[in-house]
Amino acid sequence: MSRPPKQPRRETIPAEEHPAYDAVVQRFRAWFQAGDAPPEEHFEVGTYFGALLNSPPMCALASQMGAFFRDVGNKPGSYSHADREFVDQVLAAEYKSNVVQNVHIIDAVKSGVRIEAVEALRARRDEDLTEDELLLAKYIRQVIRGKVTDTIYKRMEKRLGTRGLIEYTGFIMWLTWIMRMMETFKTGTLTEEEVDDLIAQARKLSAEKEWHGGGGNWKPEMTAKQSLAGAKG
Repeated sequence: MSRPPKQPRRETIPAEEHPAYDAVVQRFRAWFQAGDAPPEEHFEVGTYFGALLNSPPMCALASQMGAFFRDVGNKPGSYSHADREFVDQVLAAEYKSNVVQNVHIIDAVKSGVRIEAVEALRARRDEDLTEDELLLAKYIRQVIRGKVTDTIYKRMEKRLGTRGLIEYTGFIMWLTWIMRMMETFKTGTLTEEEVDDLIAQARKLSAEKEWHGGGGNWKPEMTAKQSLAGAKG
């Protein structure tokens, strides 16, 4: 079997799984502004979700989980979009993987993550992180290693609250799942040179549009191009 797995056609899956399959396709048709169509009409949802659609029930749940974690930042009482995007940058460095960077370098800076922090994480220069950035980085690393200290836990709970910390930890593990799925099924990645180019673009955009670090309530919007490239969630 070649990788990535191809998106199955609707008629090849069990009838009882058609609602799950159709829900995912409908979501992507809306993203692509493709208009309505009969469910029997084949529609490609992109490399990553196309691969997941080999299990429509799992794919539908993955789609819902991604939507949940992205929406958290639109409400008070939990993590911000900048906090969420920071996880992508920490895990990309920790796992030495660029599978999510096609979308999430630009989105990180747009949401309020400092471009200097993106560069510091990639170069393993913790000394260039702010105190708050270092706290987040330490917590994320401890979570994926299964060794969260009481000191870091208490500081994070104070920062995010109990609910926020539970949701943030859930997202850390959810992104780990996504990245390992993308790597296993080879749904797309970037070279180091391509990441360098994106960082340069992000730095330029940050200066032009006066994006400043520190968070905010930026609402993410996924484009058709990003979805086709294997955007998560």
